[in-house]
Amino acid sequence: MFMISLRELTKENYLDCIRLNLHPEQEENLASNAITIAQSHFETDYRLKVIYEQETVIGLLAFCHEDEPLDYSIYWLFRFMIDKDHQNKGHGKQVLNLLVEEVKQLGGKTLLTMHKPSNQQAGKLYRAFGFQEDGVMGQHLVK
Repeated sequence: MFMISLRELTKENYLDCIRLNLHPEQEENLASNAITIAQSHFETDYRLKVIYEQETVIGLLAFCHEDEPLDYSIYWLFRFMIDKDHQNKGHGKQVLNLLVEEVKQLGGKTLLTMHKPSNQQAGKLYRAFGFQEDGVMGQHLVK
């Protein structure tokens, strides 16, 4: 199993994140990393984490606390991508475990996510991890 870690987005790694790619059929399911990075500069509650395998950037995720109404016990995972060359290697579950730990450290009790119905790969990963589908979004209780 490869060592996966989540690190801060920095001047040294943001271009590596922008250069990551999805499979062509996945591109319509997710905003680009460039857009996610740009949004994070204006949406001050957005937290971005760069996904590393050893010392190689392989993905990016973005999450934030609930803001309507303001609730620091609820967090949203709203962007999660792993480069096409690093998918289907078990990294997704490792990343979600690391994210759950991060949310717990922030005082979070619940982690929510959603995905387009056409994004079957994301749905499969979230269900396998333990998210409960409610027809609108998945929900995972942080333990």
